[in-house]
Amino acid sequence: MLHLFKTAALVLLLSNFVSSLQAGQALRVGLPTPGQVPYFWQEADGEVRGIYADTLRAIAADLQLPLEFIELSQARLIRHFIAGEIDIEVGVSTHRGELARLEELSLFSRPFGIVNEVIIYNPELEFPAFILKDLKGKSVATVRGAVAPGYINRQDFASELQIATRVHRGWSQVGLMREASAVHYNTKAGKKYKISLPYESNSIRLRLHRDRVELLKQIDLSISRLSAAGELENIICKYLCAD
Repeated sequence: MLHLFKTAALVLLLSNFVSSLQAGQALRVGLPTPGQVPYFWQEADGEVRGIYADTLRAIAADLQLPLEFIELSQARLIRHFIAGEIDIEVGVSTHRGELARLEELSLFSRPFGIVNEVIIYNPELEFPAFILKDLKGKSVATVRGAVAPGYINRQDFASELQIATRVHRGWSQVGLMREASAVHYNTKAGKKYKISLPYESNSIRLRLHRDRVELLKQIDLSISRLSAAGELENIICKYLCAD
């Protein structure tokens, strides 16, 4: 009897929580700046676009939850999450190192995609840059703050677009970036370079604040439904498939 009472109480709590969100309490989503094309960015007219934005909208529509996108630098996004002022961070790999307090407050959804890391390089490059160890001792364009092997001579820049542009123009011979970004700038923005096979792959998830623990199971079920229906694949293709 006690077990049934606890189960009923939990169901009631979950129902009330979801009802409060549906009544207008938006789920607050951290939108990192500068934008990360094709993942997550804000247009000049205020529209939020990208693979992550559309994935979140699909989940929110499935669960009938309102979203509020809050534009923040990555450092401020983490601080706001720790302070409980952000409910969700999207596109997080659980393999990266975390602040202890951030780990305590974080719950992770099931994976909704994979991020591949690749090498882009000038088509005229003399050596086949298909594995990371080929780059030992060479100058490589990297995103500032991104993880990269210690045996390369890294040259840090602010964004993956800068790296794509530099390799396209021959200012840098080699760069490291995410595959989706490399494909996007290559096919959609006319940046010309070769793209290696992935040298690393990581599952990506939603980071949910522990204050929103009641939503975790529903979000996981929604991701499963959307994946089975092919919706998540369609979102990726919208931004990466050739016209």
